[in-house]
Amino acid sequence: MSASQAPNAVVQTPGFAHYSIAWSPFHNHRLAVASAANFGLVGNGRLHTVSLVPGPRGTHGVKVDKFFETQDALYDVAWSEIHENQLVGSSGDGSIKMWDITLNDFPIRSWCEHTREVFSVDWSNIRKDAFLSSSWDGSVKLWTPDRPRSVTTLQAHLSCVYQALFSPHHSDILATCSTDGTIKIFDLRNPAYASGPSSNAFTNPVSAAVLTIPASVTELLSLDWNKYRPFLIASAGVDRLIKSWDCRMVANSPPSGEAVGGLCEHQVPGHEYAIRKVQWSPHRADVLATASYDMTCRIWTMNPQPGGAHLLNIHDPHTEFVAGCGWSLFEEGLIASCGWDGRLLSLPRMLALKTGDDPEDILSSSLQTLYDFTPITHSTPGSIFTYVIKPTLLPSPDSARVIELETPDPQPSKWDLHASSIWVAAVYLADHVEDLELHRFQDREIVRVLELGAGAGLPSILIASAYRNARVTISDYPDEHLIRTLSENILRNDVSCIARAAPYDWGTEISTLVGTHENKETTKDDVLFDVVIAADTLWNPSLHQQFIRSLVMSLKRSPDSRVYLVAGLHTGRYTIQAFLRSIETDGCGLVVESLSERQVTAAQTSRSWDVARAENEDEQERRRWVVWIVLKWRESNLT
Repeated sequence: MSASQAPNAVVQTPGFAHYSIAWSPFHNHRLAVASAANFGLVGNGRLHTVSLVPGPRGTHGVKVDKFFETQDALYDVAWSEIHENQLVGSSGDGSIKMWDITLNDFPIRSWCEHTREVFSVDWSNIRKDAFLSSSWDGSVKLWTPDRPRSVTTLQAHLSCVYQALFSPHHSDILATCSTDGTIKIFDLRNPAYASGPSSNAFTNPVSAAVLTIPASVTELLSLDWNKYRPFLIASAGVDRLIKSWDCRMVANSPPSGEAVGGLCEHQVPGHEYAIRKVQWSPHRADVLATASYDMTCRIWTMNPQPGGAHLLNIHDPHTEFVAGCGWSLFEEGLIASCGWDGRLLSLPRMLALKTGDDPEDILSSSLQTLYDFTPITHSTPGSIFTYVIKPTLLPSPDSARVIELETPDPQPSKWDLHASSIWVAAVYLADHVEDLELHRFQDREIVRVLELGAGAGLPSILIASAYRNARVTISDYPDEHLIRTLSENILRNDVSCIARAAPYDWGTEISTLVGTHENKETTKDDVLFDVVIAADTLWNPSLHQQFIRSLVMSLKRSPDSRVYLVAGLHTGRYTIQAFLRSIETDGCGLVVESLSERQVTAAQTSRSWDVARAENEDEQERRRWVVWIVLKWRESNLT
């Protein structure tokens, strides 16, 4: 049983779009936010300092402590590593400003050497007295707080430098990314950077990188050093790909002496639109977070389980571009995100590194209360969920009127299965189980039902409770804890004579699904399923082919056989459309019989499916709907 958890904390700054957030290296409750009016296109900027504050029953909130106005947009912020109350911000007017948050109104220092917008700042966690800035003018500058001018200027790229970061392992090594699609690594110990009577890095900036990585054919918007592997860098940008690079692997060394290379260890399709921010976890070597213009913040592992997905979590309460995300340095799994909607969200244990909590479950109660957002999850890991059966479904007056389910609380290696919640699609499917039209089989002695990706098994256990001629196989990934929880839920609800739990990995042969119910006289088609159901199983496009293969292998080839799929729109309209396209074009033999969008909170409210709604619906509207898909065999594929 997991400990109870607080909901996410939200703060809104009307009129100011957020560009970047930074956690204090001194206080685990303090953050800073760089923001701009008019989405940073024109107008002033504002630096906000905010704090997490304790609330009742273990909850917490966010309050704005102070803000500082600037004459131009603020694009990034970094806390000092030597003074707990000082921080620097980068501005659209080419300046860098330092504030002391114990003082009011004005910065305590200001530097203005860049000739265009300053887009990033980074304070060295090793040197402590040095910070970097990068600019659209192509340069990167090294600063110390006590000097009026930059210490060193690097002409890093010929075009905009979106980010420059010190290595967290080496005090003199830094990396940059740019519009030109390259990552460059500079070593400040290189003799080419030495200052002396005849050299001046301010008027004659140096440009020689020790390594150039041709990382993308499009703009690179963000990079980050891994906190555990000294020469591993993650990059992301307009191509929507997350890549990790081993910078020790040099492909060639041209006559200039500037090495070119870098081994791409991973290349993961990341988002539907450009990725604005990437950041490695400070607590896990394989985990990183990304923020994107597709209005989501996502958590990834670069070391998935065999056959597992890189994607661990999708967090999508923002209603505009998500421009920044950042991990807490002190509390494992705590992350914050910010976006152009002017909202900062602090998400307790988003990755659930401590308790296995699913982030969508963390979000449900607070979003529904504060913003009238329909929850998309209905339980916490390890908790007991109670579902009341409609009286019209009770097979007899003395039948049990409730279903009690333990929500799975899987091991950390299986968090990417998203089985630790009861999702809105499963509840909707249970609420509308009559729409499966199982009464069509009332004259049969047995109707065989299969649930794929069952999680806690709500819809299938309801079917087993309400339809006595049903024989229900409740399947999920072959994880010992997951299947044990499913089996216990079957016993808890007294349907073990009708239902059974089966471990099953999508795309593999189906002997575990059909092998134990039957005797030797049954034919192959007899053991297949009249009805296959699944709720919220389409969220990972890389598994669509395996999922479809399982449908084809398990569905009985009969005119009456049907597949019923329900997907919440948090899955993503384009992801659902990709699945529908696969059904249509892959020659699997299945066709879409009906397809509609149904409103979760309004009875009998439905509309036709339209992928184009993705362009203008906000998060509040998206949570109100699920997609109901019915598949059947094409006539030419019936035996």
